[in-house]
Amino acid sequence: MHSLKNYVRHGLYLTLYALVKYLAFPLCNYLRFGILRLFARNIHATYISEGVTIMFPWNVTIGRRSSLNQGVLIDGYGGVTIGMGVRIAAYVCINTADHAFENPDKFIMEQGYVVAPVIIEDDVWIGAGVQINKGVRIGRGCVIGSGSVVTKDIPPYSVAVGVPCQVIRSRKP
Repeated sequence: MHSLKNYVRHGLYLTLYALVKYLAFPLCNYLRFGILRLFARNIHATYISEGVTIMFPWNVTIGRRSSLNQGVLIDGYGGVTIGMGVRIAAYVCINTADHAFENPDKFIMEQGYVVAPVIIEDDVWIGAGVQINKGVRIGRGCVIGSGSVVTKDIPPYSVAVGVPCQVIRSRKP
């Protein structure tokens, strides 16, 4: 993150993306998609709503037929993989990095980061306002309830809700 190349690339991306981020006119979805594709060839989402923010998009992969609704924030610093046919509702936050804080004798800002990727497999529905923390894998076919905080892996075909997110049932008979 702290190289001149990353600063320049990220600054250029944020400047261009800021021009179209909040536009709600017809076909603006295609403008957002086009700017993202300039910086990240692995983003194939069908729909990117206004207000979506993707930090470090070159570390993000999004499969076909997936959608990102308004206000979604994806921190791609540690890497994010989103499968095909994934529905991400409004104001979801996907976080891949946290501050290290183990040494109480040093300022937290001087201790670096703990980074881990997030993987969301195919055919997942993530409800509004969900927070997904670093290092989590959400299995194929899962449904994550609105407002949940996902801190651990969720097995495939699960329905999970809560803070912290817990599996409440399976979608498989």
